[in-house]
Amino acid sequence: MSAQNSRDGRGRAISPIIATVLIVTVTLVASLAVSGFVFGVFGESENSAQVAITGNALLAANFLAGGATKTFTCATTPAGSYLTLTNTGAAGASVTGITITWAGGQTAYTVSGTCRIGASGSATATTYIIFPATTQITSSAVTLQAYTGTVALSNGAQLLLTGTWQ
Repeated sequence: MSAQNSRDGRGRAISPIIATVLIVTVTLVASLAVSGFVFGVFGESENSAQVAITGNALLAANFLAGGATKTFTCATTPAGSYLTLTNTGAAGASVTGITITWAGGQTAYTVSGTCRIGASGSATATTYIIFPATTQITSSAVTLQAYTGTVALSNGAQLLLTGTWQ
């Protein structure tokens, strides 16, 4: 009886070449699946919000050390001091908070009401964050000076904010 025959002598075992190809294929598929989940290749990317800050017009005259409020609202049209957020993703998200760092201090702002950014193609896919004329900040803003900050979203994303006071 040869090494390739089965015990009863009627069947043959699979070829070593075919066995090798099958093992390599199974290994590749398993490694692709594991890496996809570990590195986020698969999953929610197709149904997630893709929000970016696409414009800003923060007026220095509206951000004062003696300001009265640390809140913002959202609208579908710009007014006064504002940030423009645009979503190109298939899902919406909400703004949960904003921080602005200026002159060595950081000031946190909370939303007054709700601030939902709709999915791409919706009426609210472009949303404006509006700051009132009496916005409080650590040190009064100065025209043409730089500031930084973040915009926090409900999906956990943190958008980096940079600009100069107008």
